Amino acid sequence: MRKRKTSVYAVVRIDDYSTGALADNITVKEIVWSLEEAEAEVARLNELNDSKGCRYFWQSTRLIAADAENEGSESI
Repeated sequence: MRKRKTSVYAVVRIDDYSTGALADNITVKEIVWSLEEAEAEVARLNELNDSKGCRYFWQSTRLIAADAENEGSESI
C-alpha cells in the first residue's frame, strides 16, 4: 500500500514562561501549505508577540491523505 503524502508546514509556538512539562509549553498553532506562508506567519507572530514570552518557528512535516490510510484495509 502506497500512502499519498503531501509536504506541509507547521507553525509552532514555544512558551518560555511555563514551568510545566515540555509538552505543555509547545503548541501547533496551524498547518500551512507553503514554506513562504509559514515563514511569513512566523515572522508576523514573532514581531506581534515579541514581549509576551513566546517564540514561533516553522517545522516541515507530511500530511497523509485520509483515503490512503484506508486503502487495502479489510473488515473482519
